[in-house]
Amino acid sequence: MTGNRDLTHQREKRPYQILLAEDSPADVGLIRMVLRDENLDHVLRVATDGAEAITFIRESDKNSKAPGFDLLLLDMHLPKHDGEEILNCLRSTGRHGHTPVVVLSSSDAPADRKRALKQAALVYFRKPSDFEEFAELGTIIRNILIGRPPTSPQPPATDGETV
Repeated sequence: MTGNRDLTHQREKRPYQILLAEDSPADVGLIRMVLRDENLDHVLRVATDGAEAITFIRESDKNSKAPGFDLLLLDMHLPKHDGEEILNCLRSTGRHGHTPVVVLSSSDAPADRKRALKQAALVYFRKPSDFEEFAELGTIIRNILIGRPPTSPQPPATDGETV
C-alpha cells in the first residue's frame, strides 16, 4: 500500500509531461488554453509533424534521462508520418508502450476510429467547431492523468467497439 502512496506523492511533485503531435497552430493554441483552464501542472511538448513525434518518442525510449511523457495527444493526420505510424512507434517502445493516448481528429470516419482502437487509444476526440465543446478535452485529459476512467464526448465507435 505504501508503494501507491509513494507514487501519488512523487506525481504531486512533478508536472505532468504531455506530448502533443499537432500540425495546426490554432489547435495547439486551443489545447494550451484547455490545459490552462484545467489548472494542471504540466509541461507541453509540441511536435508539429509525424517525424518530430517519432524522433521524440525514440529518443525518450533510448535514454531514460531524456524527458518522457505521461500522455500523448495525437492528431491522426500529420505531415511526414501519420498518426497510425506514430502509434505503431509508441506501442513498440519499452518505456512508452503503455502510455495513454487521446486521438484528436477532425475526421469522424469509422476507419480512423478503428485505427485508433487497434493501437489502444483511450479516447477518440473529434475536434469540434466551438471552444465550449473543445473544452471538454480538458476534462478528459484531467481524468486520464489523475487516474479516472476517461469519458468521451463522442458517440461510441461503430460495431460495438469502444475507444
